[in-house]
Amino acid sequence: MKNYNSLLIIIVLGLYLSCEKVEKIDYLSGYWEINSVSFQGNELKNYPFSNTIDYFEFEQNNFGFRKKVMPKINGSFDITMHQINFEIISENKKRILRYGKGRNFKEEIIKLDSLNLFLQNEEGYTYKYKRFLPKNYLDG
Repeated sequence: MKNYNSLLIIIVLGLYLSCEKVEKIDYLSGYWEINSVSFQGNELKNYPFSNTIDYFEFEQNNFGFRKKVMPKINGSFDITMHQINFEIISENKKRILRYGKGRNFKEEIIKLDSLNLFLQNEEGYTYKYKRFLPKNYLDG
């Protein structure tokens, strides 16, 4: 009976942890404003304001796209024509964004929650983003 209870606890814990990862990846969709760039723990650049925002659209089938948008004063966006497709893959228990076809590049999702996104590229640069919420400044 003791072994049965231990096995049951392990199964329930495993299911809980796997479900948590699925829910968290849903936070990727939306608008993200870059906050800073760091390398090996040292901040290289701080962005108090950025005139472009990264927009991620993620589908449940692990595919999506990323594109740059520029916020406007009325809360809408100017949208660039350029977009890059990505796939979310798992490598060594890490969540990786693999972009494009042919000459791919990758970014590891270091942290993702409803307000923060940290991506690290293959060279070791960490890009810290914060959730961007559009605001209409014309509505007094």
